[in-house]
Amino acid sequence: MPVISLEVAIEYLRAEDDDRDSIQGLLEAAEGVARRFMGRTIYSTQEALNSARVLVPGLRAQAHAAHATAVGSTPLINDFEGRDLVLSDAQYVLREAMALADAMVRGVVLDKTIEAACLLILGHLYTNREDVVAGSGTVSAMELPMGSKYLLAPYRVQMGV
Repeated sequence: MPVISLEVAIEYLRAEDDDRDSIQGLLEAAEGVARRFMGRTIYSTQEALNSARVLVPGLRAQAHAAHATAVGSTPLINDFEGRDLVLSDAQYVLREAMALADAMVRGVVLDKTIEAACLLILGHLYTNREDVVAGSGTVSAMELPMGSKYLLAPYRVQMGV
C-alpha cells in the first residue's frame, strides 16, 4: 500500500480520475523503486515506523530459526551438490530476511523530499509507458534511460546477458 495518497498522485500527474487503477499500480512501483534505492522502508508516520521496528527482533529470530532448520536438514541429503544447494538457498533466504529487517529498522518517515522523488519517478512511468520511443515520422528510436532495465536492476541476481 503506497504511503503517498492516490489523490496526491492524480493531482500531480494532472490525470483523469478514471485512470485510478493504473496510477495506483504505478505509484506502488515508484515507491518500490525509491525504497529499494534507499534500502529503507518508507512509512507514513513516526508511529508506523515505531510499530514496524518493534516487529524486527521477532522477524530476525524467525529467519535464524528457519535457517537453522534448513542447515540441520543437510545431513539427510546424500549427495554433496544437493547439500550445497540447500546451504546456499538457506543462506540466500537468511540474507533476504535480514535485508528486509534492516530496511525496517532503518525506515524513514515520508517527507517532502522523498515524496517529490517518488512523484518524479511516477511521472516518468506515467508519461513513458514503453521502453523505446520512436521519433514521429522518422525511423529513429531511442531506449529510455529509466525503462524496465532500470526498474528491474535491484531484483537481478545473475549478471548474464
